[in-house]
Amino acid sequence: MANKNILTTAAKVTQIRQAYYSPVAVILPKLSSPLASIYCFLAKVEPWADENNPSAPVETPKDIKKIFKNIFAVKNITSGSISPVIQRVDWTSGAIYDYYSDDINITAQDNNQNNIYNYYVRNRYDQVFKCLWNNNGIASTYEPYFQPGSYGTNNIYTGPDGYKWKYIYTVDIGAKVKFMDTNWLPVTVKDYSPNPLLWSAGTGNIDVVNVLNGGSGYDTANAPVSIVVSGDGTGFAATANVAGGAIQNIIVTTPGSNYTYANVSVVSTSGSGAIVRSPVSPVGGHGSDPLTELGCSHVMYTVEFNGSEGGFIPTDVDYHQVGLIFNPTTTSLSPYVANGSVYSTTTDIIVSPGFGSYTNDEFIYQGQSSSNTTFSGLVLSFNTSTNVVKVLNTSGTITTNQTLYGKSSGTARTLLSYSTPNFVLNSGYLAFIENRTGVQRSSDGIEQFRFVLGY
Repeated sequence: MANKNILTTAAKVTQIRQAYYSPVAVILPKLSSPLASIYCFLAKVEPWADENNPSAPVETPKDIKKIFKNIFAVKNITSGSISPVIQRVDWTSGAIYDYYSDDINITAQDNNQNNIYNYYVRNRYDQVFKCLWNNNGIASTYEPYFQPGSYGTNNIYTGPDGYKWKYIYTVDIGAKVKFMDTNWLPVTVKDYSPNPLLWSAGTGNIDVVNVLNGGSGYDTANAPVSIVVSGDGTGFAATANVAGGAIQNIIVTTPGSNYTYANVSVVSTSGSGAIVRSPVSPVGGHGSDPLTELGCSHVMYTVEFNGSEGGFIPTDVDYHQVGLIFNPTTTSLSPYVANGSVYSTTTDIIVSPGFGSYTNDEFIYQGQSSSNTTFSGLVLSFNTSTNVVKVLNTSGTITTNQTLYGKSSGTARTLLSYSTPNFVLNSGYLAFIENRTGVQRSSDGIEQFRFVLGY
């Protein structure tokens, strides 16, 4: 017995919708939401062996734990910083665009998740359109645009080049600033998944009838030309434009509703040979569910780290790893998910005043020697005014009123007290890891990250 299956676009869209709607601003019981809390992390202050060619991330349990130990700060990604995105396709004069048909998978992607069909565009006004007809495969030379009076039935723009475009949505200015770049375009999310009861189109309507062959001999003066539909819906009506005995165009006057299939034909006693195609829209009509119609399989997360973030994060450090953690916890909320804005994940040690200063990235320890320690860690930063050492990648047990040594600086000061992070390292799911050339932080700098995850 053989089985064959596919993972549909709808399955991917469901994951995208979940990612978009999941983050919440309340404390949730553990496991109550697959994506209740999302954080961006900064990690690894030590440089790579080759700074211009960082090593590829590794996902073994050992390496995941190592990354957690090297994290020194995390920041919450709120719901307003998450957006579904699709490949950005700007309308270009001279390009040939594919048109929607209900008997092909127009949203199909190749093995690299790139669109196979070139069927939607963004115009210069950030308006997004879906191609419903390409005039038998000619180049597009008129940019579609939204303007009162420029549309026919059901928001169809027909240009002088014969292309027919369906207006889908306009990119919000705020979404454009946060989520649009040279590769990605944010997608508007409608509140509901496809439901024929919520839209006038029902299970589908007929927005366009495309003329593949105009035929010959049609004479509207002596014999009317009728457009007849055979299908399971109701209400469709259209008229034909005839010139030189051929059908030049068919104008849909009423798209109808509740079609799952439809065959449209040209009926007249005066001519013959016309071939037309009448694709039925998706459930709800074109534009009712942009995520599914545009084949959205990626979501973008954005976050900014602004200076010290109110004193939580040192600004005199550099880092070499960033990424995403889903559903981490804190000691004060465990087993509930973290809900704070920013967390420092370092162990903060107060040492006695004295000579010498611990240096960034330095190995520090307590014990008989650097190879025989009772406690050790890596210096993230040392504040000479407050005598606070921020330490990560710790191992062993701290002992107060004992000497804390710096291996490379030779500094030796008495460890007076310490505090451990509220954020629970190794909690949650380390969902995305990026190794990168070092980023130097500064007190007045802003680091903005955009993460795009595909499903």
